[in-house]
Amino acid sequence: MDEENTPMRPIKVVDRRKFTAEGDPREDPGVSRQTVDETHPADLGENTPEIQATDPARGKESPPPPSDHETSPLFLELITMLARQSELMLVGAEGLPAQPAEAKRLIDYLGVLEEKTKGNLSAEEARVLTEVVFQLRSGFLQRS
Repeated sequence: MDEENTPMRPIKVVDRRKFTAEGDPREDPGVSRQTVDETHPADLGENTPEIQATDPARGKESPPPPSDHETSPLFLELITMLARQSELMLVGAEGLPAQPAEAKRLIDYLGVLEEKTKGNLSAEEARVLTEVVFQLRSGFLQRS
């Protein structure tokens, strides 16, 4: 797209929060209107300026979201926890009988996680989740 032929339009900001940045209630929420003096092309595409998000409750800059390739230790821990629970329910333990229906439910939870997070995981997270789901499903079929 040619930037010279792109129409310019002002950006209008409407603050509709019920509380101020300090946490006090606004007298008339939604009234604070402000027009930014800068004009930007209607479609910025790759030239979109980076905006720092702030946490309104604290007034501080919030941490950036994890990048596409960053592995989350908490996510791996969640996978491991659900996998161990489903395996325990699948085979049972001393004093704990096998509960295949509950094991299947946990395996299905992991399958849903795999399906719904496809494309949003790091390579390691995707690999671990796929392997765990495959191993647990295979184990469930062997015991059924």
